[in-house]
Amino acid sequence: MNIQGHRTLDAPRDAVFAAICDPDTLLAVIPGCREIKQIGETEYRGQISLRLPGAVGTYRTIVRLVDADAPGYGRLEGEVVGPLGSIKGHASFHLTEADGRTIVDYDGQAAISGPLARLDSRFVEGLAGSLISQGMGSLDLRLEHDRSVGVAGHGRPMTDETQP
Repeated sequence: MNIQGHRTLDAPRDAVFAAICDPDTLLAVIPGCREIKQIGETEYRGQISLRLPGAVGTYRTIVRLVDADAPGYGRLEGEVVGPLGSIKGHASFHLTEADGRTIVDYDGQAAISGPLARLDSRFVEGLAGSLISQGMGSLDLRLEHDRSVGVAGHGRPMTDETQP
């Protein structure tokens, strides 16, 4: 499975990069995310509940930030394991700032095993694209809210140094 796309977020790229690396933000914006914990400097573990055709269940997930050049680039590796199989893959994202907004370009590949692998590949790619779109929309709203209440990345109050 291959996924690629882009999205423009109404926030500076420093804030976007910080949000991508913040477990509280990820918990709030990943569709179906029930739990996420940072277990190392660049590793996160959690649970995602999916109620989608052919993929109902709770899935354990591990995500690692394996390469980063903050605030412009990151590369993630991860695995999702549940009752209907597993998905293992990697993705990269590039953040470009223009007029105080951030363009997120992303691409990723994943391998699916178990009963999930029997699903039509176009359906799975469409489903992944939909989940990414929902998550990006939620991230944009979260960043907008954080800016309106004066919060910088990782839930810190804004200071002169973190003010956009």
